[in-house]
Amino acid sequence: MLSLCMQKRLFLTRVLNNSRFFIGILFVFAFQILFALPLAEQFRQVGYLEICNEEQGTETFDSLYACFDEFIEFLQINPIWAQKLYIAKERFIRSKERNFYSTNFFGFYDESIRKGRNQIAFYYSTHFHEFISSQYREFNQIPQMKRFFEACSEVQKPCENLFNEAVDELGLKTIFDSTYGKPPILFKVIKYFPSYVATRPHYDGTALSLLLDSTDHQSLLLSAYQPSYNVDDFSSPQRKYSRSQKQTSILLIPGAFLAEFAIYPTPHIVALNGIIRYAAVAFAMRADYTSPKIDFSPLPDFLIE
Repeated sequence: MLSLCMQKRLFLTRVLNNSRFFIGILFVFAFQILFALPLAEQFRQVGYLEICNEEQGTETFDSLYACFDEFIEFLQINPIWAQKLYIAKERFIRSKERNFYSTNFFGFYDESIRKGRNQIAFYYSTHFHEFISSQYREFNQIPQMKRFFEACSEVQKPCENLFNEAVDELGLKTIFDSTYGKPPILFKVIKYFPSYVATRPHYDGTALSLLLDSTDHQSLLLSAYQPSYNVDDFSSPQRKYSRSQKQTSILLIPGAFLAEFAIYPTPHIVALNGIIRYAAVAFAMRADYTSPKIDFSPLPDFLIE
């Protein structure tokens, strides 16, 4: 009998193969309609833009999370493979492809038993995937890893059109120019455990971030950028689009790498909710970029003694 991950994976592959071409068209079309305000002004006023994803619903993301759980279980039962994956990551961040993303965050981060943190995350990129497949061929024989990587690859593909459309609207069309001819996209899947506690919001070290999906929207709190903050400034966005089998609600927010253009990052935090929560996020990075030292507005402490 096929595993839950495999059953959902087959569905995901069938859907995406039939409709991949239309995903970009629908996203771009929706994106243009949703620009009731210029995007930079939208960010200044509310901190985000909501986009309806009509091609990737809960079936897609639940399949991704099921594959993630199988991958987590495999690595926790087989720590020698987790160590091999760590070694592969360390080699990758010394390669030239790493500079395309301007970050060292790749691979598997298990903080499930670290007090307060209590989460597991994986940072995926197409170049990291290709590096592992070619340099560590033994990983190609691990079905849990292969299925999870393939799911990440498929889910993050439509983000390229969204990021390109966004920077075009912002008047920053050349910001993603590179020898690769596409935005550097880092894709993150996270599993938060019930005891996860974030004490302070954060700014993303990205150009733009797409908050693609979450199994609990209400625990995400954010605020538009402002000179100072208190806890009450942060709230859960009022979404027009529900999370359902046929659609999901995406939030586009600016990161810290656009500050030089007077577009300031949206701070956000995942509040304590007492349940397991999954989320998927796509980050648009900047190739060969070193972020200047900028003193953004201090963020409030959410910790309740």
